[in-house]
Amino acid sequence: MAPKKFFEHDSIEYVMLSDETLEGGLEVMRKSFFIDENVCIAVELYKYPKAAKELEALCVRAAKDGASIVAIDKKTNQVIGAAFNKMQIKGNPEDSHYFETFASTLKEPASKSLVMFMKEADESYNLFEKCDVDCLLEIMFLATLKEYRGKGIAKKLCEATIMLGKTLLAGDNIKESISNEPVELEPRPKMTSAIFTSYISQKIGSTLGFQLAIALDFNRWSFDGKTYGERIGPLTPKTTLEYLRL
Repeated sequence: MAPKKFFEHDSIEYVMLSDETLEGGLEVMRKSFFIDENVCIAVELYKYPKAAKELEALCVRAAKDGASIVAIDKKTNQVIGAAFNKMQIKGNPEDSHYFETFASTLKEPASKSLVMFMKEADESYNLFEKCDVDCLLEIMFLATLKEYRGKGIAKKLCEATIMLGKTLLAGDNIKESISNEPVELEPRPKMTSAIFTSYISQKIGSTLGFQLAIALDFNRWSFDGKTYGERIGPLTPKTTLEYLRL
């Protein structure tokens, strides 16, 4: 059975990530996210290919939850955008220390710094407690290939993620396994969340109705003698943790 298709816009279709499109999704991360995303710039990830490789493993772990989405150019059949999404479950020991546990396996300082940033941003505002939910769908890594930017693809990926969350909440298990193992429906997400690290993604969140949980100054984190804010620059002085109830 073909992966669930959410919609098509300008010959670009938005579908569940599958085992067949996983490599294409990872290639988007390699060519776009790992180079141009603000926190990747802050840790100078482009200098450390081994660190980028470690972060690929985090993408694959998220993909195993069966809730990630890709954008495909139908003219070329190329994956041109991806949202690697993570199911977060309250009280799950693996999820409660997810980023911290993963960071402990990393050997490269750059990837470890980035993952610990994600941990601290997530922990700065306990969405489970503050919003009284037991499961959420987190947009973890979001990116579009450079040559396709400016077409609203990242926004559409977020819209598809919201649609996915609502579909799961309604009881329709459309999760897509990247292995032979089935992916269970329960527990169902009650909200979508994201750590938005650029003014562009923050604008997308605002347009789609995300609520601000907390804003954190990039200068509270540092790597190799400089704060994140120094490398990212003044256009985006803060990262935001945001959420949308489904």
